[in-house]
Amino acid sequence: MVVLQGLRKKLSPLNMVVWTQFLSAFSDNLNFFLVVGMVNRQEVDNPDGVVTYIQMAILCAYVLLAPLVGAFADKKAKSRVLLLGNALKSVGILLLLFGVPPVLCYFFVGIGAVVYSPGKYGILSELTKTEGELLRANAWVEGSTIFAILTGTIAGGLLAANSDLPAILVCLFIYLLSLTMTLLIPAKVGNPNIDYRKSAGQFFNDMSILFRKPRGKFSLLGTSAFWVTAAVLRIALIAWLPVNLGIEDTDEQSMIIGATAFGVVVSAVLIPKLVPEGKLYRSFFYGLVMVASVMAASFTHHVVLTVSLLFITGVMGGIFLIPLNTMLQEEGKTAIGSGRTIAVQNFVENAITVVGLGIYLILTEMDMSVNWAVIGMGCVLTLFLLYLSTQFGAIRATYSRKETT
Repeated sequence: MVVLQGLRKKLSPLNMVVWTQFLSAFSDNLNFFLVVGMVNRQEVDNPDGVVTYIQMAILCAYVLLAPLVGAFADKKAKSRVLLLGNALKSVGILLLLFGVPPVLCYFFVGIGAVVYSPGKYGILSELTKTEGELLRANAWVEGSTIFAILTGTIAGGLLAANSDLPAILVCLFIYLLSLTMTLLIPAKVGNPNIDYRKSAGQFFNDMSILFRKPRGKFSLLGTSAFWVTAAVLRIALIAWLPVNLGIEDTDEQSMIIGATAFGVVVSAVLIPKLVPEGKLYRSFFYGLVMVASVMAASFTHHVVLTVSLLFITGVMGGIFLIPLNTMLQEEGKTAIGSGRTIAVQNFVENAITVVGLGIYLILTEMDMSVNWAVIGMGCVLTLFLLYLSTQFGAIRATYSRKETT
């Protein structure tokens, strides 16, 4: 009886969401070094630029499909949305085996990712009842995601070091395993009355609603700042590690980049103590330290110091990101629906990230060194965060109203 109860707990819907997300995110990040290895073996003139364009192809899928996928996630059972997302990612990786150009393959992977994302976050609000439960669920999902980034990054570096095929096969297998685990999550009926045409037309109205709400605007801009930092840092490190530390092998690069992911895993433990329920906006201060750590790391020439700064970047970034995600999901669930909220979040985050990567590309193509390009992006992000600091009064007022109702 005790064994059955323990097994039932391990197979709970929330645990299955965590495991499904871990496996899918593991392959998502294995993908990155698969791309890096493929591009390096092709000996193109500007490998960092090619990798950036491939990453931008994935982000563009988010931007283009955002008006539809939120309504799709709210209309269908979210567990089946997760299943479809993993199936589409699997097809994108499978196309690599048939010689399809990587940019097209990864655009297809991006379509799978944009379908998957609203289901991943939307289902959490269905499985929890209070802000505290939702915060803990987010911490588990984000912690498992970042642990997947850590292990997937290292595995990708090792598998892609000498050949593309092992990384492709492992990536495909894990996507299919994640897909299988979604079958263990109950299929709660969505809203069958949702009309896709009307919902697509309403998308920008949804965005306007969230931006008019202080907590919605604060969290959307804050999470966007995090993902711009993460995207630029991951691309920049590929060029920066050979220049600053003389490290060119993808397996060694992946282990150093993994320090950031490990930091976010640690942040999941610290969040309940450092950012209390009802004061989630305090995570902003950790965002400032995150950007400062990235800028400082760009000028280091010692492995231990670089890894330490990247670890601090991960810890601060996690404490910055997870409470903001919780704030947005709580606000959006009552305002426009969880799936539509995540669709708006994907659009805003990825549109801003595409712009950020574009700025980074312009800086590097102007023959600016990678170190100064990172500093330039860091200055842009600092201005971003300083703007958020002007929103504190409105955020506090929102929480005060909640406490008196």
